[in-house]
Amino acid sequence: MAPVRPLRLKSERAEKAAGALATVNPCVEVIVDSGVYHLDNIFSYLVPQSLSATCFVGSRIQVPFNGRELEAIVVKRSANDSAVGLKVISKVITPFPVASEQSLQLILEVAKRWAAHPYDVIRSAIPPRVASVDKKEWSQERTLPKHQKAQIEYLQFPPYENPYLVLSKYLADFKGKGSILIVVPDSRAVERLRKVHPDAIVLDSQLERTERYENYLRAKYGTGNIVIGTRSAIFADFSDLSRIIVIDEGSENFYEPRTPGWNVRDVALIRSELDALPVSFLGYSPSAEIGAMIETGTVAYRNHAARLHVDSFQPEFGELLPGKVIKEIRGALHKGPVLVIAPRKGYAQGIQCSKCRNIALCACGGKYVKESEFGDLECTLCGKKNGDWSCSWCQNRNQFLVARGSTRFAHEIGRAITGIPLASSEGDHILEDGVISNGIVIATPGAAPFAVSGYSAVVFLESESLLSQADMRAQERARNIFFTHSALVAKEGKVLLIINHENPLVGSLASWKPSLLLQKDLRDREETSLPPYTFSLAIDANPSESASLVQGFEHSRKDARLPSTTRILGPSLLKGGQHRILVLVPRDSSLVLTELVHEFQRRRSASGKNLLSMRIEPYSLSR
Repeated sequence: MAPVRPLRLKSERAEKAAGALATVNPCVEVIVDSGVYHLDNIFSYLVPQSLSATCFVGSRIQVPFNGRELEAIVVKRSANDSAVGLKVISKVITPFPVASEQSLQLILEVAKRWAAHPYDVIRSAIPPRVASVDKKEWSQERTLPKHQKAQIEYLQFPPYENPYLVLSKYLADFKGKGSILIVVPDSRAVERLRKVHPDAIVLDSQLERTERYENYLRAKYGTGNIVIGTRSAIFADFSDLSRIIVIDEGSENFYEPRTPGWNVRDVALIRSELDALPVSFLGYSPSAEIGAMIETGTVAYRNHAARLHVDSFQPEFGELLPGKVIKEIRGALHKGPVLVIAPRKGYAQGIQCSKCRNIALCACGGKYVKESEFGDLECTLCGKKNGDWSCSWCQNRNQFLVARGSTRFAHEIGRAITGIPLASSEGDHILEDGVISNGIVIATPGAAPFAVSGYSAVVFLESESLLSQADMRAQERARNIFFTHSALVAKEGKVLLIINHENPLVGSLASWKPSLLLQKDLRDREETSLPPYTFSLAIDANPSESASLVQGFEHSRKDARLPSTTRILGPSLLKGGQHRILVLVPRDSSLVLTELVHEFQRRRSASGKNLLSMRIEPYSLSR
């Protein structure tokens, strides 16, 4: 990686257009939707008197830019008497602000933190314009509440209770103190929360374009609202925001899949710091990042004291359900419904030859899966189906199913416990809350419905498989799955784990203390210098340039442009043939790494090269 020098870009300049300029604050600074990475500067323009009355900070405007007319957003308006030869804005698109100074500051800070073009963040933060909505009356003075300090806390949900009703009781403490933003992982959580707060404003990507834009403006120009939204709602602008609440902050759904890859938890923390805004994280088990902040005292932890009846059953011969647990399930069915959590959906997530045990692979190299008992094998890479499979090594045609899914589990449980209603909840077929009053529900993680009076038993199949995944987040995900679904048990019910008796999960669930597992996870990460104790960058590159990229990072470390403790890992081979490079630096050097890769990307963009696919602080380092 060659030494990177800052690019110097000029403002758009031209002869002044005909017509008088604004008599007050004729100069505006704008972010332009150029679509070009290295043109991420703040540009200056002039405002004609004819547009002055409708051009505000936060207004959408149109500007001449490199021979084109492009959209821009005003971030500042000033006198700037030294401005000479600047171009004049073409028109005002929205005659009212769609963003405030505070929200624009947040957008710029997020762009800086994730080495992104500001307009890539704006696309997530501000819904696309709808002309019919713009014609409505939108005006409101900002009355931002004053906060003594940015109070950040994590509240653990209790077992046995509907978490959305618990949240509703918690919100009562803040009634009359301003608007509250609640960010949840998915649309299902939005609908569950709307049942408790039917008058809340919803900001969800599943909404129609018109409704989403109108709701965004209702939140911005209204007061005293409860606003419920998914990932992008974390940027919602308010005139009186008093608190941000994030539910299940460790969810992978909170990580933006598109460039620049920001996540809700970190954006909430940035927003808290900028505006001294209280933030409450609510969930069953904190992420590693929040866990580390709890240890340092940055986040106050409010746990919930409880005891659960937890039993473990250790399979002796690889059986799905040891004999003793079948007896427990039958007994529980006399008292109410039983929830069974299967770690995977489908029928079988892996196929082997029954004779030589070689893994069944498609001609493209992808693994085969099976979605139903009599269905064809299907490749996970190319999607091609194979209804006439035979082993490429020994020509045997009999299959051995590995990594069984929920559909296969349902068949096996139905044979073991006959005469009982059996329902499935997974994928696109998720059961509604409260519809199950008896029988067995087999659900994948996150798809379990609430039972009106709780489940008489919650059974976790193949518990070890959830804890033994290779991904760095495996322990964190598993903790959340076990605590979230164990909370659905009735007060007199039992949690039944198919797991080794000595596993610490048993005691952690029984005492309702995820910290017993979290602390071990944190110590392992700290000893190996992994996030959250280091700041991470993941780059996916073509094999042809991966070696030169690694060499460039090594030169940057040698030349002291990166800390001497920088770790450069890889390249490793990904499924699609790309190479992954990981760069880890101490957390206090995060800005150094971010600025380095930002300038490197700008130079690639300026020279006409494709940008590197990179993620700063990704959800996972290995996938």
